[in-house]
Amino acid sequence: MSLFTIEQAPCPNCGTLAEMEVFSSVNGDRRIDLTEAILAGTIQSHTCQKCETAFRVEPSINYLSVGEGLWMMARPLSAMAHWKYEEDIANTAFDEAYGSGAPDAAKEIGALLTVRLSFGWPAFREKVLIAQHGLRDVSVEMTKLAILRSRPGNPLAPGVELRLLNVRGDQFEMGWIDAITNAPVELFTAQKSLYDQVDGSPEWSKLAADLSAGSFVDTQRLTIVPEPMESAS
Repeated sequence: MSLFTIEQAPCPNCGTLAEMEVFSSVNGDRRIDLTEAILAGTIQSHTCQKCETAFRVEPSINYLSVGEGLWMMARPLSAMAHWKYEEDIANTAFDEAYGSGAPDAAKEIGALLTVRLSFGWPAFREKVLIAQHGLRDVSVEMTKLAILRSRPGNPLAPGVELRLLNVRGDQFEMGWIDAITNAPVELFTAQKSLYDQVDGSPEWSKLAADLSAGSFVDTQRLTIVPEPMESAS
């Protein structure tokens, strides 16, 4: 089931309130239109009628696609600062719905699901895209690290994230994305063969284990020291 509430969201530029559907859960199996909106970047987006500023309400959504084997908690970008605390919340929510605390029928579904946690729209969109293409997100993250090692001139800056944007044949369409504005900073193409080289490679096994040590599977797991739970509460 997909759940939403009607909320008054203020324009970040002029403060004009807009009535919007704000989702708490999305069922990707039943609401293909919402999955398409996530990929298109239109869900929870609005253009202010007064000043014409385009903006989006940050995600706080539980996403489910049994067909693609994905259960994900998508959280606002600011929550990444205490990602370990958010991991605990995501794991508890999954356990209650499809894990140890769930009815037997739900547990059967849960056994088919990979649990993930993401922060901000670009990461949320990427996880859905990865699941749709049957890729392993751990290997996608290692592909990014391989790109960082070999590609010169990467626009490294606070708030700028490297994301997989599309898969076309044997090519990955990649982009450095401003995670706050969701705007592309730089776009480029990488060969899918780079993913194939790191996927399941013994040379990358230690890094794969570090990246997949919890539900927050992202290169930023390796670089952001999480704030303690006390400061997040």
